[in-house]
Amino acid sequence: MTITIIPPGTETDEQYHQSKCWGSTLLNTFIRSPALAHRIITGTWRQPETPALRFGRLFHHRMDRTFAFDQHYRIAPDVDKRTKAWAAAEEQANVDGVVLISFDDHQQAEAMRASVLANPVAASLLEGAQQEIGYRGSHGNIRVQCRADVLHQGSHIADLKTTVDADEFGKSVGSYGYHVQAAFYRWLISHTCNGELLPFSFIAVEKQAPLYRCRVYDLDDQFLELGQQSVHAALDDIARRTESGDWDDHQDAEMVSPPAWMLAQVTRSTAA
Repeated sequence: MTITIIPPGTETDEQYHQSKCWGSTLLNTFIRSPALAHRIITGTWRQPETPALRFGRLFHHRMDRTFAFDQHYRIAPDVDKRTKAWAAAEEQANVDGVVLISFDDHQQAEAMRASVLANPVAASLLEGAQQEIGYRGSHGNIRVQCRADVLHQGSHIADLKTTVDADEFGKSVGSYGYHVQAAFYRWLISHTCNGELLPFSFIAVEKQAPLYRCRVYDLDDQFLELGQQSVHAALDDIARRTESGDWDDHQDAEMVSPPAWMLAQVTRSTAA
């Protein structure tokens, strides 16, 4: 596969996401619902902008040393958004072509950034790394892309994540398909480093006051292998559906099994 490397700042977030390429987020959407993923990639449906998405983008920009933060964001006066002072500040920001952010959001992003930099493992991953490097190529009849938050070329990949509770981040990996993301990034970037699958870490930082704890997570080989299997199965299915034009979910009924914790609870009760 021939990969095009997209240097930081070459494309805006909007341009990157409108490239009609399959990325890890869209791949995870496809695993849940091919029909929804097809609507997204064809532009017939667009995910609504939410406060969580806006803050996530703000935090990533604040962590990116190559991003001219002060040229793109402006801190609003510390007033209620229902006041005339806020409305005036927002109007002026639109005229000036900058994004107005609340004082509280700015303080939160700063506290989270400080927490990441105070974590020695996270700080070492950021030290000397390239940030927001994009990779784009063609896999058969589909186009694929990823953008690495943190990259040591030929050595290590890391991704920044916000979380409610750093202690519970491990549970989020399966719930949000982060193992699929890690496997997808490793696979795509491997085409630029002689097929080597680089180590991958998640830098997770809490978005809740007062501690904003930061922790670095690595996935074990079994988790990464499951992710790799999911990636290739999804890509094969996307290729078939691209040829056939069939994007239906085909999931009208399903058998539900009890979760592991419930089975363990029954086992303990029976033993007692």
